[in-house]
Amino acid sequence: MATHFKDLYRRYMEKGLPSSDLREFKKELDHIPDEELWNTMINMEKDSAPEIGMPPMMKKQIRKELHQIIWRRRWYQFAKYAAVIALLVTSSFGIYSLFDTPSSQQMITANVKPGSKSEIILPDGTKVQLNGATTIRYDVNDTEQRLVHLSGEAFFDVAKNPDCPFRVMVNDFQIEVLGTSFNVNTYKKDVIETSLLTGKIKISGGSLPHEYTLTPGEKATYSSVDKALKITKADVHVETGWCNDYLIFDSEPLIDVIEQIERWYGVEIELKYPQIAQDLLSGSFRHENIQNVIHSLSLQYNFKYEIHKDKIIIY
Repeated sequence: MATHFKDLYRRYMEKGLPSSDLREFKKELDHIPDEELWNTMINMEKDSAPEIGMPPMMKKQIRKELHQIIWRRRWYQFAKYAAVIALLVTSSFGIYSLFDTPSSQQMITANVKPGSKSEIILPDGTKVQLNGATTIRYDVNDTEQRLVHLSGEAFFDVAKNPDCPFRVMVNDFQIEVLGTSFNVNTYKKDVIETSLLTGKIKISGGSLPHEYTLTPGEKATYSSVDKALKITKADVHVETGWCNDYLIFDSEPLIDVIEQIERWYGVEIELKYPQIAQDLLSGSFRHENIQNVIHSLSLQYNFKYEIHKDKIIIY
């Protein structure tokens, strides 16, 4: 059965299937044993990616068809497959792992390396965009709660479920929602920034004296050093610009800008010109290569630089 399913799947990715073969493809998928299905799907993704170069629209169609079939089954048995298939077909970056824990948990960890971005779909339908140098971890077998652990930066478009709140944990700091879209940034040391676009979120934990509620257009900045939370007006373009490939700086010290550039392009930058480290910079780049970005900064600050593959020296 696996050989026939593999042949159907390969032909589907290469040129699509006629309706009769598509029905057979769905029938095969409904009856193939769990482990056989898992191994076949993973092996096919690995074998086909280099030679076929599947177009984005084809990936989207395949994901749609597979989700329709897989979600007909009992989700707590097959959520791990749906989730990992979503990881495979929505991104060509990052490192993903599925592993068993001593209990009934099935934890998935997605690690997006610096210089990359990724998008995943959680088992409940929540869409998550992940910025570079970001890790997200969640249990696909937990039917009692929707909980993810985050390090880095992510934008969440949460699927509504009034009976089961969605929670994001950053250490002991908690963000709880029912259905909304928001951005969480943990890049800065000892600081967590949460910007709300739609809906409503509750913030608690992290030694806060009480629970805080954000409304659309607000930003919460929590300092784990001061144990304090400040709510201000959010600049949505700045906070979520990275989702649309904008690298934006808003009155930020150059040393912090350099850290963002390192994550964005996956490079290492050594600043041997400390006099400019705290100069404030505002501006943005979109679809610029690293050479153009560094050159633009050199014109503004009158520094020299050397680029050696993934290492840049500013002096």
